[in-house]
Amino acid sequence: MDETREDILYFLKTQGFLNEKTVLQEHDSLSETGVIDSITLLQLVDYLESKYSIQIPVETITPENFDTLAGICQTVMKLKNG
Repeated sequence: MDETREDILYFLKTQGFLNEKTVLQEHDSLSETGVIDSITLLQLVDYLESKYSIQIPVETITPENFDTLAGICQTVMKLKNG
């Protein structure tokens, strides 16, 4: 799960959505902190699908699954492990 978390942070930093000084906790809301919006979320989903060779069903893109680092990591792990 740490690898997935680092991949997400890498994406957000290299795409300019997060600066190097920002520290995110596992359960910080990415939308409330202004890190992601709907467009960024779609870009992140595309990145994760490509990186992990998974398909993320539209119905799984919910605030519970994609608003925190913990939620995103858990969702990716579930999809990777079938």
